[in-house]
Amino acid sequence: MSATMDAEKFSTYYGASTPRMHIPGFTHPIKDFSLEDVLQLTGYIPRKGRKGVKKGVAIKFRSQSTMGDSERAESDNEVTKLDGLITGGVGCAEKSSKPTNPIPVEELVERMAEDEIDYDLIGVLIRYLIQNKVDDGSILVFLPGAPEISLAANVIRRTTKEMEVELLPLHGGLQPNEQNLVFKRAATGFTKVILSTNVAETSITIPDCTCVVDTCREKQSSYDPVNRMPLLVERFASTDSLKQRRGRAGRIRSGAYYQLITPQAKAKLLSHGIPEICRCALDSVILLLLYIGLENGKGSFLKALLDPPPQDSIESSIHSLIKLNAVKATSDGSVQLTSLGVHLAGIPAPPVVGKCK
Repeated sequence: MSATMDAEKFSTYYGASTPRMHIPGFTHPIKDFSLEDVLQLTGYIPRKGRKGVKKGVAIKFRSQSTMGDSERAESDNEVTKLDGLITGGVGCAEKSSKPTNPIPVEELVERMAEDEIDYDLIGVLIRYLIQNKVDDGSILVFLPGAPEISLAANVIRRTTKEMEVELLPLHGGLQPNEQNLVFKRAATGFTKVILSTNVAETSITIPDCTCVVDTCREKQSSYDPVNRMPLLVERFASTDSLKQRRGRAGRIRSGAYYQLITPQAKAKLLSHGIPEICRCALDSVILLLLYIGLENGKGSFLKALLDPPPQDSIESSIHSLIKLNAVKATSDGSVQLTSLGVHLAGIPAPPVVGKCK
């Protein structure tokens, strides 16, 4: 049951006669703003040659010194435009019929690095939205992880230092009492800005959110089956994830959705995200399937799943379990649990960690 589920895929898997039920929902109108719109609204001018800048470093307000910290760049004459902003809008802002920049918007988009987050653009956009807000709704900014949230927060503090802003992070590493702050209304006159990972995509609903700023990125757990290494990979979110994020803005009233992604990158987005079973280690999964009798080590059960994992991941995990002495190979090519494997199957941890205990 999902608003963005690929119903056709599930229906085909379970059989052509599988019934489907559509229950229409309701969201308030949401205005969509592309990267081109944002550049025109804010008058932001990306620096030429920005694609060579190290990923994750804000460049226009400060540059990196020889000591590795951030200092103001006195030689940077190309200052971000912050004044003369357009007023009015629905939710947070309205599209402009004429640009505020003397540089063609196509050239500005060309300056944007496809594989980097422009934190200065986020800061300028947040300043613009607060200056031109028409309601007391909060602003939700989607970022891939906690380090990126910290970088964005520093830039936003600089660009809005004379404004009344309540800046709140939201990610899985926070304590519950810290996470719950996002549900409280901001003080009178303040604008609540929430910097969140994809935890706010579907897991929770921020009731007063009317404006979403989306970097269109996320971090996913992944796995290298050759080197036996878990990975945390930053990548573009799928279009169904972006649809979920957009819907956060229209829960209680009309809202706005600002998508900070180049047209070239948007054209490459996947329709649906890659299932976790196809990108993570299978050691624990195979161990549990062997324990309950659904798998014999040949991958017969895993191959019958809706999204079967790669064969090399299955083989790599079985090889790892054999080395741990959790399973043993038999003459017919299958594997069986050892007494150690039976114990490891009951421990809620990766087998290699469970054996250490």
